[in-house]
Amino acid sequence: MLCLAAAQQGAFAQSQDSTFHKKALNDSARKAVRSSYSFQQPASVVPVLFGTQRREQLLQSQGVLSGNELLSFPVAQIEAALYGKFAGLYLLQPSAKPGEDAASVSLRGRNPLVLVDGVPRNLNSINPEQIASVSVLKDALATSIYGMRGGNGVILIETKRGSVAPRKISFTAQTGIQKQLNLPSFLNAADYSTLFNEALVNDGKQPIYTPDAIQKYRDGSDPVLYPNVDWYNSILKKKATQQRYNLNFSGGNEKARYFVDLDYLSQDGFFVSDAKRNSYETNNSFKRYGFRTNIDADLTKNLLLSLNIFGRIRNGNEPGAIDATLLGLTGTDLIYNNLLRTPNNAYPMLNPDGSFGGNQQFTNNLYAQVVGSGYRPAYNRNLGVDFSLKQKLDALLDGLYVKGKGSFNTYYSELINRSKSFAVYQYTPIPGGNPDIIKYGTDGSQNNSSTQNVANRQIYAEFLAGYDRVFGNHEINASLNYNMDTFVNGADMSIDNSALAARFQYNYSKKYFIELVSSYMGMNRYQKNHQWGFFPAAGLGWDLSKEDFMQSFKNLNTLKLRGSYGRSADNNGAGYFVYDQFYNASSSVYFGSPATGNGSIIEAVLANPNLTWETTDKLNVGLDIALFQNRLQFSAEYYHNAYSGLLQQRGTNASAIIGNERPNENIGKRTYSGVELTAGYHGQTGQVNWFVNANASISKSKVDYMDEVIRPYDWMKRTGLPAGQPFGVVADGFFQNQAEIDNSAKIDGYKAVPGDIRYKDLNGDGVINVFDEQALGSTKPMVFYGLTAGLNYKGFEFSMVWNGVSNRNVFVNGAGTYEFQSFGLGGSGQAFAHHLDRWTPATASTATYPRLTVGNNINNQRASSFWLKNGSYLRLKNVEVAYSLPQRWISFIKLDRARIFVNGSNLLTITPLERVDPEVVSWDYPNQRVFNFGINLQF
Repeated sequence: MLCLAAAQQGAFAQSQDSTFHKKALNDSARKAVRSSYSFQQPASVVPVLFGTQRREQLLQSQGVLSGNELLSFPVAQIEAALYGKFAGLYLLQPSAKPGEDAASVSLRGRNPLVLVDGVPRNLNSINPEQIASVSVLKDALATSIYGMRGGNGVILIETKRGSVAPRKISFTAQTGIQKQLNLPSFLNAADYSTLFNEALVNDGKQPIYTPDAIQKYRDGSDPVLYPNVDWYNSILKKKATQQRYNLNFSGGNEKARYFVDLDYLSQDGFFVSDAKRNSYETNNSFKRYGFRTNIDADLTKNLLLSLNIFGRIRNGNEPGAIDATLLGLTGTDLIYNNLLRTPNNAYPMLNPDGSFGGNQQFTNNLYAQVVGSGYRPAYNRNLGVDFSLKQKLDALLDGLYVKGKGSFNTYYSELINRSKSFAVYQYTPIPGGNPDIIKYGTDGSQNNSSTQNVANRQIYAEFLAGYDRVFGNHEINASLNYNMDTFVNGADMSIDNSALAARFQYNYSKKYFIELVSSYMGMNRYQKNHQWGFFPAAGLGWDLSKEDFMQSFKNLNTLKLRGSYGRSADNNGAGYFVYDQFYNASSSVYFGSPATGNGSIIEAVLANPNLTWETTDKLNVGLDIALFQNRLQFSAEYYHNAYSGLLQQRGTNASAIIGNERPNENIGKRTYSGVELTAGYHGQTGQVNWFVNANASISKSKVDYMDEVIRPYDWMKRTGLPAGQPFGVVADGFFQNQAEIDNSAKIDGYKAVPGDIRYKDLNGDGVINVFDEQALGSTKPMVFYGLTAGLNYKGFEFSMVWNGVSNRNVFVNGAGTYEFQSFGLGGSGQAFAHHLDRWTPATASTATYPRLTVGNNINNQRASSFWLKNGSYLRLKNVEVAYSLPQRWISFIKLDRARIFVNGSNLLTITPLERVDPEVVSWDYPNQRVFNFGINLQF
């Protein structure tokens, strides 16, 4: 399925064919290179796996986006620029931490493979200025040619290339301000102390804060003994900067074309710094340096050489904080977690003598973790080379050609530990004398160690023979290729994928279309007699607009019916040679008298010699309509993807019977189906060029089979429900009094009191337990959608992107929601504004939160409908306003174009959720709103 966004200039410049590259860009298109939207006709040629196709012959389910559309997004990771752009593509950004803020990507319910210039790569290896187009390939006809690696769909990125045109230099500088969204509303020390006393009483304990202490917390009369520290505003800045600079060159002649790109990104975190204490930076940050050189050269009239050289340096930094008691977290993650678990009255940030405040209970001062714990740099290096030769063989057979391609990629990541320990001091003033000071911890020297985190390399090779020919009304396009991909991670043995793939296309009079693709692929992580599989697909199409009986419809340009069916697979879960049984060293076994220790081994997870790939059978039916000289386009698709052989552990027959953990087996079955709609229009009203693109996806999943444990009631069963469906007990208000508790079902392992959450007894046995858990929230298909619109007028440009989702369930729970969570901090973590609405006898009729308790509460905090919320939202994801200075103002300094732009992301969110961002629900590293200003100069 083609998005109207394919209209943008740059999406068509993908062909390796030298005759295609020799087509000079017209002047208006060249002047629109940096513009986000150029209001042109859809590209006539689109990229597919192992080549390109003309739009008119395309039968695949595909969406295409020009790389220029990504430039209006002030984001560090490419994924964040894809929101709302493609039908079927769902994105979720669970964290905004610098360097780790990439969104998770789901294509028709599964995680797709990413290819850059036809080679499997990570999206981190490329920046937006380098991208010519992004394509999503969804059905079997598009992905079966990639065999057992294409079962989950493919995101195909093509980089920019030079053309036959005068040299063009483009420089872009931009700077932005980041602001964190949906920060928790912490209670001040007085309110916290009041609620903590109440929680202690609810737990049957004595309160620990006197009225006098609470008053001192409230009036701030003694900030040393009765502190009230606003930790968020004490250790976090209100804003952080982001900068990006890009310089690229392009051009060429009949013999050679080139594109060169240099890019720099700097993204700061929100932690405060203390230059008086440190000569180094402790704030978290992310810096990225990238370069790319793409060259195409005609060595002879019929021999084309293409060479890509690219690299990236990614450097990160964060505070050196470490606390083994808190799930082994370090640095930024540790500090943000501790923010949720350190109350405002825990200790003063600094004592009167400037030392770090603390006490026996709280020995990790938050401010000290930020500025006094050293720092942790991280270094990542990525270098790659692509090399290809394409030889035309028209002398042997008109339309025949061969192509060879090789690629080498290497990646290295190193973590440096320059952390240090610090002491905290409990400072007690003594009237008329020296203060009483108790020290906890030590001021240690700085560590200086490094760890190789990741080191991998990849070698990719491809050989292709193709044949393109037109015989009157008959057109044939055929190709046969062999490809291999070898990936080595650290000291592991390599992962080897090899495939023989073929494609055949035929059309008659551009009306009737047929396409056949297949792949015979093998992988070395399976048993030798289970390594290879055959994956075919076929597609048919009929463009009714070309029929004679349709010629009276003058405004109709395309009316194409198309369908495809085929098989592909996913081998990503193969594991490390899990068909062989491994044995691990274990503790010593003692024999004899006196006992003598002897080394022993223990059986690892059971091997599975029959392990194989997960298979996908895909059906896709589509309708494409284009009207009014292709200004109006519409596509509708229905898909049904049946996954079988999914890797799962058996749920029946407890592993204790066999004394070992069960292996993954190919037993699961799931179905993903849905409808996808795309529509767009670009037009002109007077001197105003404008466009609007919209897409919507209705996505349904179903667990057809899983080896469930025995569940006695139908409402407990997962089979037949959507994949990932949340389960829990059904909340039924709060217990209001003891009589109500006495007349209700008992809670297994817990004695309820008034103010606790009451649950429905589904099986009527008088006990609330796992047998009362059912599917929670909506089981309807998820609906997600996007809208992109814009206009330009006499150099002014405006564009906006909206995205949204409906029928989405999210659990809002954890330390950012529950009261007094600690994880090793003595059961006295933070409390929040929404806890003021807790249940008490006085607020019983209006309470929206259960009674307060200290630490974990197995009844109130269990998975239930009380914590499951409607996660639907509509978000103004991006807005850009730009102005290109008139040529007469800049021509005297030899400028072709000067464009000033302002853009922003996450500007508005409409959601029924309270307190939390609909994506970063867990309070991990809050989502961000970014305001960005920049200028682009072209010479």
